[in-house]
Amino acid sequence: MHPSLEAFALAAGFLALGAALVHRLGFPPLPVYLLTGLLLGERLPVEELEPLPSLGLLLLLFSVGLEFGPDRLRELSGKSLQAGLYDALALPLGFLLGLLAGLDWRGAALLAGVIYVSSSAVIVKLIIDLRRAANPESEVVLGVLVLEDLVVALLLALLGGQGPGGFLGGLGLALLYLLFARLAGPRLVGVMEGLSHELILLLGAAFTSGTALLFHATGASEGVGAFLAGVIAAGLGLRQRLEELFGPVRDLGVALFFLVVGAQAMGLFHGLTPGMVALALLALALKLPLNHLGAQRAGLGRKRRLYAAFYLVPRGEFNLVLGSLALAQGYPLVAQVAVLLVLLSIPLGALLIRFAPELGGLLFREGPRPKGPLSTKPG
Repeated sequence: MHPSLEAFALAAGFLALGAALVHRLGFPPLPVYLLTGLLLGERLPVEELEPLPSLGLLLLLFSVGLEFGPDRLRELSGKSLQAGLYDALALPLGFLLGLLAGLDWRGAALLAGVIYVSSSAVIVKLIIDLRRAANPESEVVLGVLVLEDLVVALLLALLGGQGPGGFLGGLGLALLYLLFARLAGPRLVGVMEGLSHELILLLGAAFTSGTALLFHATGASEGVGAFLAGVIAAGLGLRQRLEELFGPVRDLGVALFFLVVGAQAMGLFHGLTPGMVALALLALALKLPLNHLGAQRAGLGRKRRLYAAFYLVPRGEFNLVLGSLALAQGYPLVAQVAVLLVLLSIPLGALLIRFAPELGGLLFREGPRPKGPLSTKPG
């Protein structure tokens, strides 16, 4: 029996056990995947799990790219853009915090991205599970998440490759891809409609991984290549079909990716200091006032501003992507903050989002409502 099969069976079993425990509590499973990796540590030969974790990361970025078709970008409201501008102030503040922590400009930029980006996967799931998709603050938050993912994709393009040459090479390759999709798109759409689900799945996997390898060969980030593949697929009208086909494969790969990150992070925490924990807590608190101001600018009422700020607390997938990149480039402090942020923010954010109405009622007590048929509920 190949050692990879034994490693996969152990990893899948432990991940399933952890996911089952948090499912009963209504929490997202991402921090449990990390904790499983931290607990297993060196006892699990995570190198035997490849290429599934790397494939999961590429499919995750491909799925994010699917959200950036022309239709989704046109749906962004002015409210979301205004709130997103305040949210983006976390980038210069995080960069300054990184410089004060002794990082060079590259490490400070990675830390800024870690502090800035919230978890689309966790937040969207909580909004849907709690049936709050129709709430006014949810529209603003979802628009902010789209902008965040786009900005982080640009950060990966700038920091994930091999310097300016890699960035320029990736930019030229991206333009060629977009030009091809523009010229051949209508014909490709007609061909794709007649293909089976199995063939679409195989073609999509080959396109995503092949694009990632091509970007890597030019010195650019392979993650940006996978993201671009998703953008092009969305522009061809394949979003819904590919989301359904890739979803289960992506979820398995992402779970294994977080497990591997957790196992690799165990060595990081041996040198953990109170100062590093304080830096993670400061990073967690930094965005709360910015998102509250952004929600106010978007025209939300007092309670809804608070809800919007709470919704954007959880950090997740992109924080770990940036943390892994920082660790590979020699910035363990950034990787520590990234992992700590995910472990702290997802349980805290889930609680804040779940009990946001109750907390809003306590903080903004309303006076007695006037009686009569014309009385209205304050918003």
